[in-house]
Amino acid sequence: MKHGMAARGAVAVAALALCGCGSSGGERAKDTGSGGKADAGPAAPPAEEIRAVKAPKRFSTDRAVVLPASAGAGNVAIAGVQHPLPIALHKGVAYIARPDGLEIASGYVPSDPVLITPRREPLARLDDLGPMVGGNTAREPLVTEHGGTTLVLSALVGRVPGSGTAKGHDALELMATDTAQGTKAWSVEIPLAEGHYSVREGQSEVVGRSGGTVVVMGHGQLFGVDLGSRRTVWSAPGDFQEGAVLAGGTVVGLRLDEDGTDRRVVGLDPATGRQRWSEPRLAAERLYAAGPETVVASGYVTDDSDDGALLLDAASGDRVRQFPEDAATDGECAYDGVSTTVCTYFDQVSAYDAATGEQLWALPDEAGTRTAPEVTLVREGLVYGTTENGPVVVAAATGEDVETRPGIAPYVSDGYVGIALAEEDHAVTAYRTRD
Repeated sequence: MKHGMAARGAVAVAALALCGCGSSGGERAKDTGSGGKADAGPAAPPAEEIRAVKAPKRFSTDRAVVLPASAGAGNVAIAGVQHPLPIALHKGVAYIARPDGLEIASGYVPSDPVLITPRREPLARLDDLGPMVGGNTAREPLVTEHGGTTLVLSALVGRVPGSGTAKGHDALELMATDTAQGTKAWSVEIPLAEGHYSVREGQSEVVGRSGGTVVVMGHGQLFGVDLGSRRTVWSAPGDFQEGAVLAGGTVVGLRLDEDGTDRRVVGLDPATGRQRWSEPRLAAERLYAAGPETVVASGYVTDDSDDGALLLDAASGDRVRQFPEDAATDGECAYDGVSTTVCTYFDQVSAYDAATGEQLWALPDEAGTRTAPEVTLVREGLVYGTTENGPVVVAAATGEDVETRPGIAPYVSDGYVGIALAEEDHAVTAYRTRD
């Protein structure tokens, strides 16, 4: 099995966003699988300077770059994106998580992608997903800095073979990719116990980082990994639903009850994994970070006739607000990175103060003069989406249109590029931001 495949132009590809250089492509070479450097290859010709726009309202559509098929595999259907794209961006470079590795491709200029592969045989491979949507277990990587190096952290599940009388077992691998080199810097292997029957095989994700600890999940099991020692420092008891979050200096997750019937919202110490609090009155189905200190959880409230979602203080678990039943908070919510939580539920879009839960605006409006956009991204105080009139950008704090001709409605953006679907074939494509 090949470990840590890298293109000859790996360094140039990873550095595209730093210097605006074009990739030289070239033949592939095998690295060590643990961070060995690949030759940078011939010097690339200079190109225009790459610039970031903190909160872009417009995107250029005349120099689009189609990303590898892995960017949309198992998540894109004829109707569009059905599940979140497993893509993280760093200075215009796309880091695409796969069930069998991590793929790196420039979103700024065409380039040969680089594939980083795990130590073990992965439980699932991208080529085996088939045409059905929903089978891709890969989730968005995490871009973070440690020791002066910018790393992309991704996770997947592999199979450790048995030996002699010892049985084989599944293992979660946390892979760290050096963005400057385009190679695997290191990895941590975490043995997995047999997962609960409700957990999908191959399920894995990087939940987030708190201080020097990275929280990861595999087969419904939560772990803390110390970035300095690269060792697993805690394992949380119980089985968790996918989608844990970090807020208020706390790991907030949905843990299965001992009797296996419902899931409860619990808060864990990210340094030790110890439980800080539990919300026993909510049989939870969904959980989202509502802001830097709050989370919104929806499901069935057992002690109240009003079955609306709850806004919880992440550090203490205290209720901040209970929303009305069938409010937009029963759907999907996202924090805008400034002060607002934006939620979508069927054809509703509503915005709330991230700290208090007070509703700020809602679409469609009561007068029936404005429609709700189909939201694709909430970022830096802006809401991106589409209506029957095409892509639109809305202010998260006020709900007012701020750009009616943005070019695209991105699903992912880092201020250098935005990722959307091409109109003609729904290929996952990168578009440069405009001032």
